[in-house]
Amino acid sequence: MRKVSRILLLLLIVALFVIATGCSNQENEQNEESKQIKIRNKQNKQALMAVHDAAEKGNLPNQQWQVGETTYQQVQDQVGEADKIEHSKKESYAVYEKEQLKLHLTENNLVYKLQAVESKLNEVTQSQTKAILGDPDGLRQVNEQTIFVYDLNDEYQLTLLFSSTDNHASIVEMAVLHKPSAEVQAVLQEMQLDEKLGQLIMMGVQGPQLDSAARTFIEDRHVGGIILFNRNFVSVSQSLNLINELKQANANAKTPLFISVDEEGGRVTRLPKELVKTPSNRKVGNAANGKYAYDIGELIGRKMSAFGLNMDFAPVLDVDSNPKNPVIGDRSYSADAQLVSKAGIQQANGMASQHVIPVVKHFPGHGDTSVDSHIDLPVITHNKERLKNIELLPFKQVIEGGVHAVMVGHLLVEAYDPKTPASFSKIIIQDLLRDELQFDGVVITDDLVMGAIEKNYSIGEAAIQSIVAGGDILLVGHKYTSVDEIMTALQKAVNEGVITEQRINQSVERILLLKQQYEVEDIPRKQVDVEELNQQTKELIKKIN
Repeated sequence: MRKVSRILLLLLIVALFVIATGCSNQENEQNEESKQIKIRNKQNKQALMAVHDAAEKGNLPNQQWQVGETTYQQVQDQVGEADKIEHSKKESYAVYEKEQLKLHLTENNLVYKLQAVESKLNEVTQSQTKAILGDPDGLRQVNEQTIFVYDLNDEYQLTLLFSSTDNHASIVEMAVLHKPSAEVQAVLQEMQLDEKLGQLIMMGVQGPQLDSAARTFIEDRHVGGIILFNRNFVSVSQSLNLINELKQANANAKTPLFISVDEEGGRVTRLPKELVKTPSNRKVGNAANGKYAYDIGELIGRKMSAFGLNMDFAPVLDVDSNPKNPVIGDRSYSADAQLVSKAGIQQANGMASQHVIPVVKHFPGHGDTSVDSHIDLPVITHNKERLKNIELLPFKQVIEGGVHAVMVGHLLVEAYDPKTPASFSKIIIQDLLRDELQFDGVVITDDLVMGAIEKNYSIGEAAIQSIVAGGDILLVGHKYTSVDEIMTALQKAVNEGVITEQRINQSVERILLLKQQYEVEDIPRKQVDVEELNQQTKELIKKIN
């Protein structure tokens, strides 16, 4: 009996041991599983935060491309041509199948949205995403899939696409978007051809009030810019009324008006006589080696902004290398190209600080001419080396400094193009300005109603060739008949395939982006504090003198 009891006891002990061991193993397995879950959750959080942090700067993890900055050409230089280019009614895409990348391209082949697949996010669910990044700013459902939208800052947006609408669905795709570029694309896609063509025109108004012809050009033909001259400025109150009328006429447009003047300072000023004149560029250049150029630019910008003006055809970057030049003279800072560069950059920055667009001029350099392009066509005979060291140097340096708009003069520059004036020369605009000097902003012609053009060319043909050459805005300061002639010629050129709508889109995109960058708006101004502006001008004149 005792033997049986011992055997039973032994069996009981063994059974208890087996049970205890099994429980221990199960507990260990549970602990290990819990540990692995924590590790995966940590990895998921790290992966998602890496995407978030990169997207805040316009990138995606492990990629150096930045939306809104990187061009498709730069991508091609690094990874080769895309497997395919897809076009929809709204946009174009470059698809890299092996890399699982899709690049959304603007009309000028800038990458503004970057879509990619990230395997590290395959286990991140909707609920986990909310726990890590918070609730999305926007939520959409497309084809039974959910998209989370996070507005990270003023520039960038992160979107995450999930496999389904379920809370446990995981991320299958991520994308970073450059919001300003996307906004421009949205406006461009809504515009009809006649609206786009109107954006290419900057026209003058004939008198101190908005007449019916000018109003019709704005309201019905969608002209995108206005230039005002001395004839338009009689008094402060009248000038303010005119500018406000222009804005009101544009009230139903998809984009605000450029309203511009030539406010250089010195003898080239357009603002009403009640305002004390800003000193000439020569005085600015002579004063302490251009020390006050930024202050002058800021003051000019403040004056213009007070009236609601948003674009200035200044500063002049022509080097005063010819004392017999009939048109430049003290409009230039100096005969020293380096000083012109330095002062030009500073004055442009001062204007920009007041949301006034500086348009540097007269590319590729009007300083060493003996003919006034208002009267006839000047010819520049210098070789390329001389031009690069003198005339082109200020433009090169200002472009590197970030200027967004350039006026091209009516100049025949024999070393580059002995047959065609710079204002509609593909060699000058596309090859030299855009390709060699890497300028990707807005190119504006000098006034097409000038002797240099009217005596030698058809104004309609000159306008067409300027757009074909890579120009963006055609300046027509005088004669409504000339505005009509140019707009009719452009429409005909598109109809006949001389200019493609894609080429028009490229210019309109640059124009819309410029208006966006400088926060151009059609909000009227109520009054101008003339006394305050004059006091600021007098104080700055004392410093310069």
